[in-house]
Amino acid sequence: MPTSCALPLHGASLAVPGALPPLRHPLRAGPERPELDRARARLATRLLAAAGSDGLLRASCDSRTLESALALRLLTVTNVDPDAQERLTRYLKTSVDEGAPDPVQEAAARAALGEYVDGRAALNRLLGGFDHHHTAGRKRLMFRTVLAELGAHPFPELASPEPDFDARGQQRWLVTEMAALKTLYAFGTGVPHLVTEDDWRALAPCSLPGPPPYGNHLARILALLALRHRPRYAAPVRARAREVRTWLRGDGGLPFITGMDVFATATGGLALAGAGAPAHTLRALAAALAERQNPDGGWGFDRGVGQSDVDDTAYCVEFLRASAPERSGPAVAAGERYLLDRQGGDGGFPTFEHGTASEVAITAAAVNALAPEAAHRPAVEAAVRFVAARYEGAGAFERSWSLNESNALFRTVLACDSFRAVAPPGHALGAGVTRARARAVARLVVTQNADGGWGHVPGDPSDPISTAYALIAVSRGRDGTATPCAPTALGATERAVRHLLERQRPDGGFVSRPDQAGPRPLAYHVPLLTDVCVLLGLNHARATAPDTAR
Repeated sequence: MPTSCALPLHGASLAVPGALPPLRHPLRAGPERPELDRARARLATRLLAAAGSDGLLRASCDSRTLESALALRLLTVTNVDPDAQERLTRYLKTSVDEGAPDPVQEAAARAALGEYVDGRAALNRLLGGFDHHHTAGRKRLMFRTVLAELGAHPFPELASPEPDFDARGQQRWLVTEMAALKTLYAFGTGVPHLVTEDDWRALAPCSLPGPPPYGNHLARILALLALRHRPRYAAPVRARAREVRTWLRGDGGLPFITGMDVFATATGGLALAGAGAPAHTLRALAAALAERQNPDGGWGFDRGVGQSDVDDTAYCVEFLRASAPERSGPAVAAGERYLLDRQGGDGGFPTFEHGTASEVAITAAAVNALAPEAAHRPAVEAAVRFVAARYEGAGAFERSWSLNESNALFRTVLACDSFRAVAPPGHALGAGVTRARARAVARLVVTQNADGGWGHVPGDPSDPISTAYALIAVSRGRDGTATPCAPTALGATERAVRHLLERQRPDGGFVSRPDQAGPRPLAYHVPLLTDVCVLLGLNHARATAPDTAR
């Protein structure tokens, strides 16, 4: 097997925008465009400081109300660790007093604290506008069951509960969650015979010591609450409950996941590459990522997460290609095989398992990872056809695992550019790709806020992550690599850069509202990703509109 891999596509890579000249000195601002370069250098320095001893960037997840409420429930029913119970109680009281992030999490906190809540009304407010049609029913069942376990309302009445909780063919942590919810439902409604040995086997790994399986605290806490109903697990459930304190954050709360070190290293590495970081630094990050590749060729979002996914794998492949192409051939090839094995019959890619629903943002990510390799052109064409078809007409804009529109939109623009970089002139998909790209850029140009930024959706207050995603797309708002930005996109780029530069903190970083969602549509926050996203956006602005900061 060759040790090298195909190079990134010129002008179409998230890491190497194309026209970006090297800084006069790596990570130091030169005399040209000083304000923008200085902002990028400060962000790059912050990212480098986040590297841990194993080479990955440390990207911890903030506490979240839902997991904290369920953790308090677990410690209460197992009657362990009063001190940790008190810390969780204080965290939940603060969360309620300061305003919980959404109605369901507020209901969960109040129920865990022993207060009366209207769980059904909270659920209706949360999911009233939820647009992930292929998961909406499962989410409603999940949140109803969780709120029932916490005492917010009775367990749901289900005519046929077994298929309702069936998650076969889905990602492993979801199989665990649904087995736990089924068990809680069964014991909560007096029908424990619904729980099968397969369900208990799916839950059993969560009773073992160490980090939570799949890096998912929510899945483990739900599993432990379910396992307490089987006497043979009484001792390990209590033991794991006593270990909850080791996972609490400084504010006393429990996060959704252990962290996103792999995801942050891949995306942060792409940002550092675009900022002109030294080659040896990028190679060190690449080596750390290669060591975290799973046996199936993919990557998970954090160290020790054996559940690979298309999103993380696509970013890892892109970064390895950009940072160490001369030595990353085997790892990139394995990652490409993982991606290709998950492509659906519609040409699109799901997040996790083959045969599940394809998504625009995830498919665009796969295109950007696969397009540089000529052997994958048929798969790339099928994927781009899927993306372009989703932009025909006047339908809604997907948000996927992000809470904002601009994430899928910027990835679509890059995917279109990747395709156009490799497609022969006059390709049959050319017109559709051009329309999809134009619609994505136009959507961002017309929805930009008056302050120069973007929010999650049109009309929301601006935030740095949403703005950075949009900046990647609008700064590329042109038709072809040699054509300058259209006037409207150029103006949007200039306003967005000013918006971000005015909001950089004295320490060089940025603060943003959460962008990630899981389980969708619940927000969770990994603060380091704010700096990663802003650096990516500013890199593209510097490359494609170099006079912006003058």
